[in-house]
Amino acid sequence: MMNSVWVLTQEYNLYDQMGEYFLAVFPKKPTHDDIKEFTEKISEYNDWLIQTGGGRIHYEDYWFNLREIVFN
Repeated sequence: MMNSVWVLTQEYNLYDQMGEYFLAVFPKKPTHDDIKEFTEKISEYNDWLIQTGGGRIHYEDYWFNLREIVFN
């Protein structure tokens, strides 16, 4: 039996290169409502984030990633 969690991160690409930041972990693939509190700036794109795993949208300096991490 494989176990997994879903990890939501946000990345910044500014002059000081802040990098990737952990936002939340979910025991199963999150819904739009599960992640909306973490993604207020892009809430209209939450369904896209869930379906594709994220990336840049129309903001050049930050983006969100949603990844499934599988462990044994």
